[in-house]
Amino acid sequence: MPQYRIDDLARAAGTTTRNVRAYQERGLLPPPAGKAGRASIYDDTHLERLRLIDALLQRGFTTSHIGDFITSWETGKDLSEVLGLQHAVTAAWGEAETFEVPRELVGTILGAETEDVLDQLADMKLVRIEGDTVTFTDTALLTSFAELHEYGLELRTLIEIYAQVAERIDDITQTMITAAKQHIEQAHGRGWLPETSSEIAGTTAMLNKMRELAVTSVHSTLARSLDVTLRRELGDYLANAAEREQERSTAAPEVRS
Repeated sequence: MPQYRIDDLARAAGTTTRNVRAYQERGLLPPPAGKAGRASIYDDTHLERLRLIDALLQRGFTTSHIGDFITSWETGKDLSEVLGLQHAVTAAWGEAETFEVPRELVGTILGAETEDVLDQLADMKLVRIEGDTVTFTDTALLTSFAELHEYGLELRTLIEIYAQVAERIDDITQTMITAAKQHIEQAHGRGWLPETSSEIAGTTAMLNKMRELAVTSVHSTLARSLDVTLRRELGDYLANAAEREQERSTAAPEVRS
């Protein structure tokens, strides 16, 4: 399991070290997982709890209300099962390798119009700008951009393509998560939370299966669609090329011997 010092934990959760300490003092966050010298060490259970806290704060709850809610629901329940459900709800499936560079060197990566492109990437959460440091949040995606850019594709164009794809993926995930939410509400009523061990285990398993289905269905459907679309577009392209060659040969002057 990944380990974090408090600064790393706050950065990964999109909050501040001050907030992390405050949540811990108020009992919203479990104690550190251990120590490394004088530094407290945290793990993914703390990161997932911070994401849960943030989700409730975004809905207008106070830290006092959140503390009461977490305490009342967790009372008398098996900790491992509670953590399993928390993981199913808040764990990130899209954790990507990050890449951190001084802002003054970003131009060597992005080329011309660095500031405009950087703003676009920041809007799409593909970079984090923290003072004089820029963190690219998906190194693999950045590498793909750079490799395609070498073939002459404009970086701005590649970013726009990614934005269009991401928007459609957001629609798909909204559809699937809404289906899971509606299933729970139809079966148990709005605002239901699992109470027994079997309910917690069943809800956790269902949410994990739904996430697996989302990833698998998008991957397999996209692969099939790429095959079909590529063959169709290639056929159209070759047909146009053949017509062009025929026109050129017809228009060429006859060579007399």
